Amino acid sequence: MSVFKIKSLFLALLILLSGFSPLALAQESDDSDSGDSDQSSEKLKTLKLEAVRCVTWWFHDATGYHPAILLMVENASGVDLSGVLLKFQARFTNMQTGFVNVDRSEVRKKFEPRRQMQLFLKGPRAFELPIDQHLWPRIECKIMCRVGEVGDEGTQTLLIRKLDSITMSPDEAVTLLSKQADLRSVRAPRLRAPGVRTLRKEKGLEASAAALGQAPSKPRVTLADFLSSGVLPGLGDDFYQFEKKYGLPLETETGNYDWTWANYRLEDLDLGVIAGSKGGNGKADLIVATVPASLVKGEQPLTNLARALSGKFRAEQVSPANHSVRYLNTGRLEFGTFESKNYRAAYFTPSDNPNGEASYTLVVTRIPGNVLNILRTDCSKAKLLRFLAPIIGSGG
Repeated sequence: MSVFKIKSLFLALLILLSGFSPLALAQESDDSDSGDSDQSSEKLKTLKLEAVRCVTWWFHDATGYHPAILLMVENASGVDLSGVLLKFQARFTNMQTGFVNVDRSEVRKKFEPRRQMQLFLKGPRAFELPIDQHLWPRIECKIMCRVGEVGDEGTQTLLIRKLDSITMSPDEAVTLLSKQADLRSVRAPRLRAPGVRTLRKEKGLEASAAALGQAPSKPRVTLADFLSSGVLPGLGDDFYQFEKKYGLPLETETGNYDWTWANYRLEDLDLGVIAGSKGGNGKADLIVATVPASLVKGEQPLTNLARALSGKFRAEQVSPANHSVRYLNTGRLEFGTFESKNYRAAYFTPSDNPNGEASYTLVVTRIPGNVLNILRTDCSKAKLLRFLAPIIGSGG
């Protein structure tokens, strides 16, 4: 073979070898890793956990009573999730006020397919529970989770359940949890969208309360029966009179402004009454009542309730209702207003309320001026009245 041919072959071999660039190989490897990462992330979005058993109760510590849940969670994904970050969130919603207590927990542990783990979550904010159990706050507990580093689209809802009106120690809760039936075998009714209170209709979910020795609920009284049962505390009356009628308040609010608020509840009627006193005198200047729409037939019951809540002004003549509609950033608002010499009242028709069942809202006040303006100016800072935001047009 001639020297020229040898040189030509050597040169061709160099050209071929130069085509395999280390940079190209690295780029190909990076692309492959990126694809594997995307596939892994997409896979995590589909990994499911399931609530197997749960116990809800009021947990007591030095600060007061906290809504709590003990939950048994199962890895139903079919994939070993050992070492994968699991994020849990519990939302304890007061169904009357809309207040939300949130607790979070992050877990990274051995979690093979069909393995179960126990999870304890409680609301950070404490409550003062009155002696009368019927006056305890009604709390909805919603448990959500995320498997791995996923965004909002990877959020799973594990459970929505009404908090049982019982108190016990964590050890007692553990014992009770072991005796609970599998939720997947008794979960007949389908849970609605987040925030919609439907648990009252799911009899299977409430059966555990009776099993714990609680007395069966009393027959629901009508609004007319309630109004004829005696004189109600109203405008100008001291908070003491409200306690005599409704028991101790579920919550009170004494902020750094000129109002004191107390939240009362009559469970048998599902009636909420929030009394506000301006100037620290302990006497009601404004009252907000919420009444289930099922108890209101026409306008007259609301007029009667307004007169009953007007306190020492209840004998005054009331003008015919003036009806009006407002188009707010929160939607259409329909309401009626009526007044007497010394007090004013307004009722707001039910709307799609994410915080609970449809209900009428009635406001009675002895403060001069337009009721809507009073709510916007004097009451906008009150946390207990945040559920009125869609009514007064100050938020969603």
